[in-house]
Amino acid sequence: SIIVPEEKSSLGDYVTLCNVKDKQLCSLNDEQVIITEKLSKMLDIKAGDSISLEAKDKNDVSIKISAVVKNYAMHYVYMSPALYEKLYGESPLLNMAFVELNENADENSFKEKLISDSDFLGMAYKSDSSRGFLNSVDSLDSIVILLIVCAGFLAIIVLYNLANINITERVREIATIKVLGFYDNETSAYIYRENIISAVIGILIGLVLGKVLHYFVVLTTEVDIVMFNRQLVWWAYLCGSVLTVLFTAIVNVILHFKLKKIDMVESLKSIE
Repeated sequence: SIIVPEEKSSLGDYVTLCNVKDKQLCSLNDEQVIITEKLSKMLDIKAGDSISLEAKDKNDVSIKISAVVKNYAMHYVYMSPALYEKLYGESPLLNMAFVELNENADENSFKEKLISDSDFLGMAYKSDSSRGFLNSVDSLDSIVILLIVCAGFLAIIVLYNLANINITERVREIATIKVLGFYDNETSAYIYRENIISAVIGILIGLVLGKVLHYFVVLTTEVDIVMFNRQLVWWAYLCGSVLTVLFTAIVNVILHFKLKKIDMVESLKSIE
């Protein structure tokens, strides 16, 4: 959609045009347009490039882009009234109004009065559209939780199987250690060391590959009219590391009881 405000200086009162590149607020000029971020990525264009605009019953025009701004739902091209008139040779038709209500205003009453006027065909609250967007995003939470749970079980199974194979192949060595007087905790710590090292290596690799995987998941789940935040917060890395440590601790506790059940006499009598 092409947004042409009646007064370009007042657009900032209703729409925050935050530059993607330097996070600074942008303003309209009479020579170039401003486009939203997802549109920029879909068309593979950036500030300084040109964009071709198609409008009903009007000739196609090409105009340069002054800035790319943050936006997470729908696509917009912001243009000043003077630039619109310069491109199309006529003044823009003002067919939409932004209205900011007071905090305690009765929204339903205002809506009834507004649509009762024949000059208005309909209205929509930004809060309603935002709520619908957020509800659709919140529905992804169950999928994320499912992925975390599945990843946790996978980590436990892999760590347990690796440690179990290690114990089975070294059962005589472990029995010998116990015969030499090692306590159960000391014997367990002897085996835990390899599990802990594996977990630390996994955490370090995950911190690097996790960003790549996050970017892939975000791009896969996005639709054309929606853009998700692609930045990872620091506590996401911390949570991932803590969960991995927790899963490793669970496996180590399970293995501790398995090590305690190793029969020293039978293990030493067994043939390698």
